[in-house]
Amino acid sequence: MSTKTKSLKGVRDNRIKVAVEVDHNVRVVQPPQEFIPQQKPGLEGCPPGHAVGPAQGAVSKFEKTFFTLTVQQAIENGPYDIIIVGTGIGGGVLASDLYETNSELGDSAKSILVIEKGGLVFHTHCLNTSRPEGLSNNRGQQNDTFFALFKDDYNITSPDGTWKGGPIHCVGGRSAAWGLFAPRVHEDTLRRWFPKHVAMQLNDTYFEAAEKLFKLSQPKTEPVHKRLIDDLNESADASFKVNWKWGRIASEFKDERNFDFAEGAYSTIDKLLEIMMSKPYVSADSKERQEHPNFKMLLRTEVRKIQFDSAKRATGVIVKAGDGAEGLLIPLKPDGKVILSAGSVTSPAILMRSDVDLSQTGAGMITDHDILYRALSFVYLNTQDRDKVGSMKLQTHFDMDDSDHQYGLANMSIDASSFLPRTNIVDKNLPQMIMSFILPCPLEKKCSIIMEDDEPKVDIVRTEAYDKTERKRYVKRMRDVTESAVNAIEKNLKVKFIDRDGLKDGCYLSYLELGAVAHELGSLPMPGIGSNTRHAVDESLKLSTGHEGVYVCDLSIFPTSPEANPTLTLAALAIRLSRTLVPRYERRPVDAVDKIVSLAKL
Repeated sequence: MSTKTKSLKGVRDNRIKVAVEVDHNVRVVQPPQEFIPQQKPGLEGCPPGHAVGPAQGAVSKFEKTFFTLTVQQAIENGPYDIIIVGTGIGGGVLASDLYETNSELGDSAKSILVIEKGGLVFHTHCLNTSRPEGLSNNRGQQNDTFFALFKDDYNITSPDGTWKGGPIHCVGGRSAAWGLFAPRVHEDTLRRWFPKHVAMQLNDTYFEAAEKLFKLSQPKTEPVHKRLIDDLNESADASFKVNWKWGRIASEFKDERNFDFAEGAYSTIDKLLEIMMSKPYVSADSKERQEHPNFKMLLRTEVRKIQFDSAKRATGVIVKAGDGAEGLLIPLKPDGKVILSAGSVTSPAILMRSDVDLSQTGAGMITDHDILYRALSFVYLNTQDRDKVGSMKLQTHFDMDDSDHQYGLANMSIDASSFLPRTNIVDKNLPQMIMSFILPCPLEKKCSIIMEDDEPKVDIVRTEAYDKTERKRYVKRMRDVTESAVNAIEKNLKVKFIDRDGLKDGCYLSYLELGAVAHELGSLPMPGIGSNTRHAVDESLKLSTGHEGVYVCDLSIFPTSPEANPTLTLAALAIRLSRTLVPRYERRPVDAVDKIVSLAKL
C-alpha cells in the first residue's frame, strides 16, 4: 500500500542524529542508559502507556447523566458562532471564559460548541484524588504515574529514543495531570521573542487574570523559611540575579471562609463540569436535563478537518463519532469561528488534512526545552527539625551567563514532593534537595511534523540552540547557583548533605527526557522578533494563511520555548483570545447601587 505524505518541517535535509555535546560538568550526553525510561506497568489488562480511561471503555453513569449530546444532535442544534476543539488549558480556559461572558450578554449570547476527543476520565486534577501506593515513602507527586497510565502516544521519532510525551484524550486534557507550577515568563524572554503588543498585554492584564483564575497559593512563611529565603538571596553572587521566592502553585490550599472547602489543584475539568452539571431540567418534575441554549459539549468525537468554502472561509468541522461514523459535518454560522486547541501535534494535523498550506509559515518546528536537574540527600543535625521546617518549594529566575544575559528558571524542592527522578541518592528515605533548571531556546528548525496515511508523524530533536562553549558557561552558572543554595541550606536549616562531594566531581547534572513534562510547543507559531518572523497565526492567534474564521489556542502558538512552565502564559493567551472574540463589558458600580435603591423604594 502506498503511503501518502505531507510535510511540515523546519530543516530536514542532511539531518544528523543529534548527540548534544556538553562539557564534562554534565553527567549525561544525550541521556545515559539509567535515564532511558523503563516501561511502567499499566492497569490490569492494559499495556504500558495505553490510554485506559472511559474513552477506551464503557461510559460512566456520571458522563451519561451530564454529557448527553450526540453528534447528530450537535448537527441539528447548529450552526454555531464558535466551535472549540479540545479542552486542555487552551481550549478549556477559553470555553469557560466565553461561558461567563455569555451569561452577561442575554439575547446577544454566542452559540458555542466544545468538542473533546476523549471522555470523562477524571472529575478533577489527579492530585486532588487518591494516588498510587508508596506516596508516603518517596514524597512523589505521582503526576508522571498518572500521565504515563492515561496518555496516548504520538507517532514520534527522537534521536535517543527517550521521548516521554503524548496527549491525554479526556475532558481537561493534560491539565488533569500537569500544569501546577505557574511562573510568569521572564520579561526579557517576552521582549526577545514575543510580539511587542502581545507581551505588553500579557504583562498589563492577562497574566494577572490567569493567576486569579488559577487561585495561585503560597504556603505560610515561618521564621525559619524567611531566614533561608533571605540568605539564599543575600549570599548568592550578585551576577546570578536570583530572587528566590515560594514556588507559584496553581492550587487553593485552603479557603479563608469557614466551612468552605479549598478547591485544590487547578484543572480545566472543574469549571467545565460545573457548567455541564448546571444544565436545567426539562421540567420541574423531570429528572431529564436539557442542553444549555448557547453552550454545548460533545465528547468522544474527533475533529478530523475543517471545511472551507471557495473563499477559504471556514463553514464547519468534519468529525468522526465515537461509534465510528465518519465524514459528519457540524456547521458554523457564516461569520463563525473554529478555535483549534487540540495540541501541538493534532492542531497542525487537522489543518494539513484540511489542505491548508503551512509550508511558508514556519509551522512544524515542535520544540521542547532543556531541563537539567540534580537530587542530593541530606540529614538534619537535630532530627526534630525536619517536622518544624516541613517541605519547601522555591523558584527564581537566574541570569544564565554574564555575556548575553538570558534568563533561565531554577526550581528547588526541599524535602518536598516532586515528579523529578531521584537518582544517585544515598537513601530514598532521607530528605532530598532537588534542583532543576529550565533553559529557554528558540524553535528548533530540525524538528518537523509530517502526515503519513492522514495521521501525524513527529520528528523531534534536542535543541541545538547552544554551542559547546555556550553550554559549558551555562552549566557552570547552574553549578554555582546549586552550590550557593546548598551552602545556605546547610547554614540555615542545620543540615548535612550526605553526598555533597558529588558536587565537586564535575558530574552532577542530568538531562530530563524530552517530553517528560509535556512542554512541547511552537508548531504553529505567532510572529516572533527579529529574524524569527515566519508565523502560522498572527498576533490575534488567527490563522495567517489567507483562510478566514480559524484561530489556534494551544501550546503550538508559542514563538519560542520559554524558560518557564508554559501553562500560565497559555491560560493568559486563552483569556485574551476570549475577550477579543467576545468583548466583555464591565458593569458600572453605580448600576448595582441604583438597583438596590430602587428595590428599597418598593
